Amino acid sequence: MRITAIELQCEDIMWFGIDNNNHIFECTSAGCGNVPEFVCISKENTESLLNFFMNELAEFTEEKVVTEYDDTNSLLEDCINLSRKGIYCYDLYEDDEQQYIKISEPLKPLEFDSLPSYIKDILKNNRVNADVMTDKIISVEHAY
Repeated sequence: MRITAIELQCEDIMWFGIDNNNHIFECTSAGCGNVPEFVCISKENTESLLNFFMNELAEFTEEKVVTEYDDTNSLLEDCINLSRKGIYCYDLYEDDEQQYIKISEPLKPLEFDSLPSYIKDILKNNRVNADVMTDKIISVEHAY
């Protein structure tokens, strides 16, 4: 089932992708950020990735918070927990719908090849032209 443009306006979508070096990252749309076509094409795939990274994957590294963040909705806690699992975490950059700013990063990145095959099969199509190890801000093309 597809994620619609209306759902994107009403929901804070947490989605996952890989960069040019197969590093895994997460973005939170805040109900107004650009969300790529590879996310919108399948709500089931988006939910499978969210469930795996939030609930099934174990923490294995320390995290570093890289942007001061006024957390009033527990997003910072989610970012810290995900970065402890090796994932780079981004949130909508101010009011710029195309850009996301890095909130936290792992000291040791999660290796793509260590993921279960069903997760790799989804993520391999979720590529963004970025280098999350060095890019504090990434730009994303909107599906709509």
